[in-house]
Amino acid sequence: MNFTNIHQEETDHLFRTFCSFICLASNKKYNLANILLHVLQNKTAKTLFKQLMDVDNDIAAVKIFLEFDPSLCKSKYIMKFLNSNRGKYNGL
Repeated sequence: MNFTNIHQEETDHLFRTFCSFICLASNKKYNLANILLHVLQNKTAKTLFKQLMDVDNDIAAVKIFLEFDPSLCKSKYIMKFLNSNRGKYNGL
């Protein structure tokens, strides 16, 4: 195993652990699209996610979700949220 593989596995593990934490903390069974919406709408969850994933801005955080599951960009709920907050997420 090289460093890139170890880093990717660790990132995947942190991402899945965070998603599990959000489901447990909210006592709901969320899908990935709903977890992304929760992160975008909840400042505490967003800050925690950015610290865990070692990113500095919201756009990088959203890109992590999209890299994990590219089909999220087809979600009408996510697109509706992003369109209603155009100024904030313009770089996507």
